[in-house]
Amino acid sequence: MDFRTHLTESSAKDILSSDKVFLLIIGGSASGKNYIHSKHFSKIDLVDVDEITKELSGGDFEKARKMVSKAISIANKEVEKYFQDGKSVAQVSTGSGDKAVSNKLKKAQEAGFETALVLIDVDVKKAIKRNEERAAQGKQGLIPDWKVEKTNQAARETFNKVKSEATYSLVIKN
Repeated sequence: MDFRTHLTESSAKDILSSDKVFLLIIGGSASGKNYIHSKHFSKIDLVDVDEITKELSGGDFEKARKMVSKAISIANKEVEKYFQDGKSVAQVSTGSGDKAVSNKLKKAQEAGFETALVLIDVDVKKAIKRNEERAAQGKQGLIPDWKVEKTNQAARETFNKVKSEATYSLVIKN
């Protein structure tokens, strides 16, 4: 089953009804990955690198930038624990590396999980505005516009390269 152009009610139900599903939500900075998880997939536990980074840094945005690699490592270990326990899990990521995304999907499948790859596709101007608003509200540090644009483009490219490797692949316009 392949839902490449948009989220349909039946595909969301299929993903949510699976006993063992790994849901990987990718999208660039400020695309709305967490929002989409909470709106459509909140029944699946979320492992969020941004939240782990925030905890490690105590909320210090400058410190957080230096802790992303450690947070990713912690997140990956948490996801692997879900695989070992046979429990569905979601993870959000920029998806900027197609090999890393492919490897995550393969690990999940080797553990007997169905996989769902969801791209959160957003207009870059909208993402830049969201990024500025989050920073102004003190929710996150300001990400440079070029990086917002780069991560959103990279997520699209990754999705197009690896979508066929997932049980389900969806694009959600946000």
